[in-house]
Amino acid sequence: MAHPPSGIPAARQTAPAIICVIFLLFGVVWILFAGILLPSVVRDPALYAGIFAWKDWVFLLAATLLLFLLIRHYTGRLSRSEVLYRTLVERAGSIILAMDREGNITFFNRRAEEVFGFPRGEILGKSVIGTIVPAAESSGRDLDTLLYEIVSHPDRFLKNRNENITSSGERVWISWTNRAICDETGFPVGVVSVGLEEGG
Repeated sequence: MAHPPSGIPAARQTAPAIICVIFLLFGVVWILFAGILLPSVVRDPALYAGIFAWKDWVFLLAATLLLFLLIRHYTGRLSRSEVLYRTLVERAGSIILAMDREGNITFFNRRAEEVFGFPRGEILGKSVIGTIVPAAESSGRDLDTLLYEIVSHPDRFLKNRNENITSSGERVWISWTNRAICDETGFPVGVVSVGLEEGG
């Protein structure tokens, strides 16, 4: 299955942190209540002993319920965001594709299928060279080398224009905008490219 290139809202990364912070605050409030407020409110030693004996179980149940509600809330919100994101990417009038650092295609939107004539299931995992990019342009320019430079240093090729090829062998000119896809550490792991057809 093709997944949209990295860019799903940062909510996916921040949601776990938010859940942890809320859970931590709940724990602090519970400790303050059970250790400080409860003894000052409940004066009857027998009643206090009964409440104290059950407080850990009450905390466990309350914490479990809170965790369940938080996870359901944030996963539901992320699901809606992902549906919207996928819809926008799939219905975009531009070609959107992603490649790994070896130049293999990892994402191919509907417009890319229409322009290049390759079904998504057929082209995912294959190199762009020999599928949608010829090894050389009609002018003789070496596109294999160009591709290597783009995936290695996408910041140097924020925009480029080159000849592409469709599944039927037709040559088409496309203007590309390229951005690096980075992992959690900021290391580039691929490139997402947005293309617009133009006259050759």
